[in-house]
Amino acid sequence: MIKIVQPLNNNVVMGYDRKKGEVIIIGTGIGFRAKKGDQVDESKIQKMFITGENKQLLEMIGAIPPEYFELVEEIFEKAKEEYGFLPKEKETLALLDHIHFAIKRMKENLVLDNPFETEIRQFYPKEWEIGLYAKKCIKRRFGIEIPDAEVGYIAMHIIASEFQKSRRTVSKTFEVIDLALKYIRDNYLTDVKEDSLAYTRLVTHVKYFAQRYVDNKESMDEDELLDQTIKERFQREVCCIEGLSEMLYRKYGRPVTVSEENYLVLHLRTCVANKE
Repeated sequence: MIKIVQPLNNNVVMGYDRKKGEVIIIGTGIGFRAKKGDQVDESKIQKMFITGENKQLLEMIGAIPPEYFELVEEIFEKAKEEYGFLPKEKETLALLDHIHFAIKRMKENLVLDNPFETEIRQFYPKEWEIGLYAKKCIKRRFGIEIPDAEVGYIAMHIIASEFQKSRRTVSKTFEVIDLALKYIRDNYLTDVKEDSLAYTRLVTHVKYFAQRYVDNKESMDEDELLDQTIKERFQREVCCIEGLSEMLYRKYGRPVTVSEENYLVLHLRTCVANKE
C-alpha cells in the first residue's frame, strides 16, 4: 500500500511505500483531488521512481517542475509503444535533466549546434522520429519550438537508452562513423551515388562497425585464405581501408582488426560493382 505524502500536480505525486520508502509516482489523474495521507490508486501508476539514496533524483524533485517528469514519461511511453524501447531509471533521469536545461536555454536564446544531426537522421530514423515527437510535446506543453539540433540530442538519449550506453559513448560512435565515411568518400568512393542501395548497405555496415569499434567488441575471426584472396584481388579497396585503420589508430590508439578490415573491403567492392 502506498500513501500520498504530497500531490505535486494532477499527474505526479510524492508517496511513501513501506517496502520501497519515499517514491515519485507518475500516472494520469493520480494526483487529482488527492490529499496527504490518501491511498494511491495503484491501477493508475505509469512510472515510479524510488528516491531512497538517489541524490540526483532528490535534487531534481526540488529543482525541476513535475510537468517535466510527465513530459519525459510521455516521450518514453511513445518510444515503448512504437519501438519497444524500455529505458532504465538513469536514462529517464538523464533525458529529464537534458530537456529541462534545453528549454531553459531556449528561453534565454542559447542554441547549441549538434555536429551529428545528419548522421542521426540517416542512421537512426526511429530514434529521430521519437525526437520529433518530443519536439511536438514540448511545443504543446511549454509553447517552445526546439530546433532540430535539440531533436538530435533527444534522439541520442534514446539511442543511449536503447543500447545501454552513456551519451559520451554514443557521441564517440557517431564520430567514428563520420570519420570513416568521410575518409572512404574522399579516398575511394569519390563519385558514388549516396542514394544507391550499395552505398546504403555500406553505411549500415559502417554504423555497426563503429559501434563494435567503440565498444572494443570487433570481430576477431581470421581466415588466412580469405585474407590473402582479398589482398590479391581488391588492392585499391585494401589500401583505402588500411589507411582508415591507420587514421583511427592515430586518433584512438587502436587499429581495426583484420576481420573487420576484410568486411569493409568487401562492402567497398560491392559499392563499386553495383555502381559499374
